[in-house]
Amino acid sequence: MLTTLKLAVVGHANVGKTSLLRTLIHNSQFGEVSDKPGTTRNVQSITLPLANNQSIIYYDTPGLEDSLALYDYIHQLTVDSGKLDGIDKLTIFLQSPEAENSFDQEAKVIRQLLKSDAAIYVIDVREPILDKYHDELAILASGDKPMLAVLNFTASEKENEKEWKRLLSRVGIHAIIRFDAIVPPLDGEERLYKSLALLLEPAKKILDQWLDQIAQMRQSRNQNANLIIAEALVDVTAFYKMAKIDDQQAIAQMQDQVRKREQLAVNELLKIYQFNSDLERFEALPLIKGRYNADLFNIDALKRMGVHLTKGFVSGATIGASIDLATGGITLGSAALIGAAVGSIMQTAKHYGSRMRYQLSGYSKLSVDDVIICFLSLRLLSLKESLNHRSHANTYPIKLSKLEQQEWEKGVLPKELKIARRYSQWSTLNKGTKRNDKKRQSTIKHVAEQLF
Repeated sequence: MLTTLKLAVVGHANVGKTSLLRTLIHNSQFGEVSDKPGTTRNVQSITLPLANNQSIIYYDTPGLEDSLALYDYIHQLTVDSGKLDGIDKLTIFLQSPEAENSFDQEAKVIRQLLKSDAAIYVIDVREPILDKYHDELAILASGDKPMLAVLNFTASEKENEKEWKRLLSRVGIHAIIRFDAIVPPLDGEERLYKSLALLLEPAKKILDQWLDQIAQMRQSRNQNANLIIAEALVDVTAFYKMAKIDDQQAIAQMQDQVRKREQLAVNELLKIYQFNSDLERFEALPLIKGRYNADLFNIDALKRMGVHLTKGFVSGATIGASIDLATGGITLGSAALIGAAVGSIMQTAKHYGSRMRYQLSGYSKLSVDDVIICFLSLRLLSLKESLNHRSHANTYPIKLSKLEQQEWEKGVLPKELKIARRYSQWSTLNKGTKRNDKKRQSTIKHVAEQLF
């Protein structure tokens, strides 16, 4: 019984072999990706462990660079004992001085191909059909290994899919799938592994087991992501500061602490989805590093996200704060955090008269407005959905997904989260945090379940 499946990823230089592997192993840090040809110079491997001491080993090989000359060299090889078949010629080639000199890169690929159980041949369908590709395929096909052709970059408008399929058929390769490493189809992994199972029947149990493991990992990541988001929401909801409502320094400090808590959640999400947080931090996400055009406390960003704002909140958000009657204190609302206590406060004060004016006369309990917390939840949920569907070969900036069901758009906190208002010790942004409090953990769990 096959216990270790060895798969060689082969193809011409710069067709996206490493990018495909990053997508298949769900790790954006594997190997090196560059537009320059010949980035991968040596065979690199990664093992995917499975139950019962079984595993899949992927081998990322260098690109074939001079297949025209190699084809001519291999096919002029002869021996006195008679005719040679494809593997005979490849074996003699690997023993020749040329394998260490002129064709050292190609020799690394062929050597690994012969050691593997099957090969995945990666094609950049944007490339026109050239003679070098015909010779390259003929060389690899002569290795007598099952080979699955993967048509990469199929999302491009400039693609030559029909021509490539015709060439593959001519060299006897009929197992072909479309799989764009940057924008993979939702069922791409399943189709790829099932195609391999048809080519290599002894590996079917291993491949089926890996597909089951992928599904379990996806579910686990989603659950952990919801817990990360739920804890961030509890932290921000329970966060407060005693200060005067016009204390701009205290307000600015609260803003900064909330931003940092959001960034911590972003980093944790990137980590569990195995994306490079440093790369994403500087090149992608608009919600950090001082890019306040989409800042958590920017009212225009709130509107763009579709968060429903009341008339009172909107009229006061740019210059003031709003009253949180649920806690009997002052809440920090959107860009209101950088202004004085006017606008919507004055609207509310008209209705509550001396009671509110008395509350505003001295120090008050400042907390984050419900609408801002709902906005935070939408941003983190959208990021999670983006990461759920994002390829690990994708180096373009992250675009937050549009949620199909935005339960938080009304700007009203769910009952489970409102409980956190009563327990300041639940927030890691406050002093004396009781992080392991059973009721806190239970609330986080309930909020996470609601995020589903």
